[in-house]
Amino acid sequence: MRARLTAVATAVAGALLVLGALGIHAAAALDGGGMALDLALGIGFAVALGAVARILWGTVGGALRPVQVMSRELKEIADKPGECRVSVPPSHDEVAELARSVNVTLEHLERMAERRHAFVADASHELRSPLTGLRTRLETALAHPEDEDWPTVARAALESADRLQRIVRDLLVLAKLEAGAQAEREKIDLGELVETETARRAGRVPIDVQVDDSVVVGATPSHLVRLLTNLLDNAERHAESKVWVAVGSDGRDALLMVADDGPGIPPEERERVFQRFLRLPEGRRADGDGTGLGLPISREIAQAHGGNLVVGDGPGGARLICRLPLY
Repeated sequence: MRARLTAVATAVAGALLVLGALGIHAAAALDGGGMALDLALGIGFAVALGAVARILWGTVGGALRPVQVMSRELKEIADKPGECRVSVPPSHDEVAELARSVNVTLEHLERMAERRHAFVADASHELRSPLTGLRTRLETALAHPEDEDWPTVARAALESADRLQRIVRDLLVLAKLEAGAQAEREKIDLGELVETETARRAGRVPIDVQVDDSVVVGATPSHLVRLLTNLLDNAERHAESKVWVAVGSDGRDALLMVADDGPGIPPEERERVFQRFLRLPEGRRADGDGTGLGLPISREIAQAHGGNLVVGDGPGGARLICRLPLY
């Protein structure tokens, strides 16, 4: 569009220069030759301006027509379900670049909407089970109150409430991470944090810790503690006799590895374990009250800090490896 408008502006300037030169030449030749000359010059000037205006109108209209099409398509998108995009003109100018940028934005918004719908569906499904169990237990007790052991009923209700609280807490963490909420980050020595947090735990199996010195990352402390806690909880849940934690670096990233000597994760399941609320049969046997959100939250935290969390290869057991950019 810029090239076309520049060409039009050049044409206008050229036409005016030509008309000016003709007027000067005629005036010099005829020495002010009367009304006929003035009339001829006026008519010629008017005709030239009309032609220039017509060219300018047609060129600008043609340049802006794709913008009008894009505006109409954007108005229609709100009423269209599913994938919607605007038309990209075949030209290689600013309008085409604008259309491509709009489509990138629409694609991003579409992915966000899909994730939000999946999030709501998963949350509704997971919250329904403990709520239904709690309601059924209380209704049964109230139907025959004289036959019930009410302290037992209260303990069962409290367990269901605790599960609901854990699910809601984890959902809130996920929602904040997905919304891109920025928390203050600090320089953290990853080895020191691991040693401090593992020393506080009194798990059912021992934890072997090996850390390198001066592995520093920029992170939100509470998020990093949550990531480590989730990984340790997962490892202790599946370990048979021991858990290993190691901290190091490869020159570019900090590496945090948490492993156990349990049954491990089959290769075909190594990505599925990061799906929300997904719990493999082994996980359900090890902990029937888990939420299925620990590993998804840990990956979200790692990615929010510019890193990632994957299941690595290793002899026996599960090995989860977190990468975070060095500070």
